[in-house]
Amino acid sequence: MENMEKRMEKAGMEEAEELEMNARMVERADDIDNAAYRYLAVLLELDEDGAEERFPWNIEILRKVFDSSVSILQEYGHTVCNPYIATSESGRQYRCTLSECGCESCNCQDELMEKERLISKIEDAAAMNGFKVMDGDHDCIIVRNSEMDVDFEIRVSQLAG
Repeated sequence: MENMEKRMEKAGMEEAEELEMNARMVERADDIDNAAYRYLAVLLELDEDGAEERFPWNIEILRKVFDSSVSILQEYGHTVCNPYIATSESGRQYRCTLSECGCESCNCQDELMEKERLISKIEDAAAMNGFKVMDGDHDCIIVRNSEMDVDFEIRVSQLAG
């Protein structure tokens, strides 16, 4: 119980860090944005030198082109890796996972990120069932049953094999 209290005190003193995409996720997103920009410059018949002046970089346009392209590819049964950071209802952030995007494998994941998504879903379920999420990290969450004034630690670990 002392350990739990220390962790909860520590969590109260520190602000939660914003989760960021890993290097491979950033590289993939940059590759997509750059390819979309080059594609649009070709459609507009702009050479590399004059493209930026006549058609300034606009992430809103690039994302719309990307989203449309993904919709068309999905219509024909293709999956597209579009790395992102998700935020669950409880506020926990996690990197996208294979179970959400539908890809068979991922070149962006440093490790199996499914655990982050699973913990986030457990937090959401606990909150929907009246538990207050008190603390947590990448392996566990601590929830409180306010009616009984009892805390629980829920730990998630990957099984071998």
